[in-house]
Amino acid sequence: MRFLTWFGVFSAAFTLLACDERGDASGGGGVGGDGGAAGGDPLLEGTLLEVPTGETTSYVDLDGPALVGESDGWELRFSGKNIQTNGGVSGPENGAAFGPLDLVTFAEDTVPAEVPFLFEDEFGGAFARWFAYDGNEHVLFSRFHVYGIRRGDELYKLQLLGFYGEAQGAPVNGLFRIRYARVTDAGVEETVEVMELDGTAGGSMEPTDADPSGCLRLSTGEVLQLTPPEAKASADWDVCFRRATISVNGGEGAAGSVEAVDLDLDKTAGETLAEVSGRTAASELAAFDAVDAAVLSAPSVAWLFDGVISAFTNRWFTVGSDPLEPAGLIWLVAGTDGETPYFVGFESFTGATAKSPGTVKLRIKAIQGSLP
Repeated sequence: MRFLTWFGVFSAAFTLLACDERGDASGGGGVGGDGGAAGGDPLLEGTLLEVPTGETTSYVDLDGPALVGESDGWELRFSGKNIQTNGGVSGPENGAAFGPLDLVTFAEDTVPAEVPFLFEDEFGGAFARWFAYDGNEHVLFSRFHVYGIRRGDELYKLQLLGFYGEAQGAPVNGLFRIRYARVTDAGVEETVEVMELDGTAGGSMEPTDADPSGCLRLSTGEVLQLTPPEAKASADWDVCFRRATISVNGGEGAAGSVEAVDLDLDKTAGETLAEVSGRTAASELAAFDAVDAAVLSAPSVAWLFDGVISAFTNRWFTVGSDPLEPAGLIWLVAGTDGETPYFVGFESFTGATAKSPGTVKLRIKAIQGSLP
């Protein structure tokens, strides 16, 4: 089985990302998405399990299926709006998932042929999938997605234009080129372009906590060179660039409360390397210009702090619904052995609020076939 992971440091990440030209792992991106089911509800083929969430952390063994303890062989962990798999940074086993998939896929009995990979839980956020990797040439290509960034009442849009610069006539990795603009109800302010923002982190193959990298404050345009401990302790930056990793100042261990969103996340899984590598700052300017306050303020925008993300993150419920409602989609999940496949869908929520789905009626179906 192959898992696609997203958070090695620069050169180590290259090896893990070699299958990217078939698509991209996303903490959500999947195949299809109409959620319809002609001729009945395909979820009825699955076994029903009621899972309490909210203040309770629940562990689900899909083989039972049953609620189990933390020390037992669980596949899914439910805590409020978060679902994590027993693999990657979330658990010691070989669990992973892919999705969302169309609801009608639940009626199938084998692993769908269109699923290219599984996603292990990783630490990251909205910028986790900003690039596509060419394994032959060892080159990163920006996807040119447009990102929203929110600090309190301040809204910004940002687009990554490049990862390479030049020093003393030689190409250098980690010199980011970006454009961004503040977005208000009155309109979009002037676009700011930053050339060669230094995210090289010292230039060594294995940067240490003593190597600083560029952290940007969007309101002033100031770039601070901060080490990881300094960045963690400072609320004076919004977005930090360190090798191939881009983080925001919000989430676990952060001093700030900055959130971000990949406004083009749904496109990720279907993007090919050839398509992404052909994009340019000029060809993607229209997409950047199209984002305004109405786009960033829509209830459906799935803002994220940095933290643990899974294939389910902000995807299994309807973002902005109050009370929360199921998204009407399904996921392919690997058992703890990394080999046994299951479909998982969400029938309904009972006692839901805007912050918790309450009790989740989960439908589970064991299927046949080999996982990717």
